[in-house]
Amino acid sequence: MPRTTLATPTRSIEGIGLNTGRRTRLTLRPAPPGTGLRFHWSGQRVTASIKAARVPPFCSALALPDGTLLRTPEHLLAALIAYGVDDAEAHIEGAAEIPILDGSALPWCELLHETGLRAVEAPRPTLRLTRSVEITRDYRTIRAEPARTLTFDVSLDLAAWGEIRWTGDPLGDSFLRELAPARSFGRLRWALPAALLSLITTRPVLRGARFSNTAPLIGAGILGGARLPDEPVRHRALDLLGDLALLGAPLAARITASRPAHAINQTFVRALLDSGALIES
Repeated sequence: MPRTTLATPTRSIEGIGLNTGRRTRLTLRPAPPGTGLRFHWSGQRVTASIKAARVPPFCSALALPDGTLLRTPEHLLAALIAYGVDDAEAHIEGAAEIPILDGSALPWCELLHETGLRAVEAPRPTLRLTRSVEITRDYRTIRAEPARTLTFDVSLDLAAWGEIRWTGDPLGDSFLRELAPARSFGRLRWALPAALLSLITTRPVLRGARFSNTAPLIGAGILGGARLPDEPVRHRALDLLGDLALLGAPLAARITASRPAHAINQTFVRALLDSGALIES
């Protein structure tokens, strides 16, 4: 398959950052083959890669050259990976954070549909496994097995919910229907103290969290109603796909993940790259 970029620059999207609570504006632009998924902010740039990856509270992040953390790229990265975008540049103005918008990847999917994609004459390698790779950290496990395409089997345990599970193809139209609308979520009894602590310290944590951009969990339900069945586990699958963008190339594997979160997702990406089990085809 050829590499893919955007057909044209997108319109700019504005919103607040989930953690900084500050206004931020983002425009996606086409990029030459081999660029990868690159972010520009305040005269600096960083490519989505595991070398730049960090895990601040409640999101993934990419470290810019001066050490500034560009927070919450995972929803945008998930949409780009789902639609097969290999090369693109995101230009950010304002806060060093991707706009949270409605807390899901759906607005980014709509933006990509509106803009369109363009194939370029350049090879598009796919990463494949020669053997299984598995890691376990505390009570979380992620396993990758050789497969012809990328598939997910993601499970999550939540108090009052029990075990919830999503299995399927996380790419293309399946991503749009099954995962993209799922929002960031959290328990109100945890989120409110974290946001309050952030206000009296210098740490940017959940300062932009609103009922309009999260799915607040109350008991075994979601305040205001769920968008999808078992919405929380679908959002964890969405986040996992976004973190897999840190590999730098599409992955073909069967992924089984129990209680995934950003920290173990990034550790898993490092384990894959260090395993010697990945080959390009």
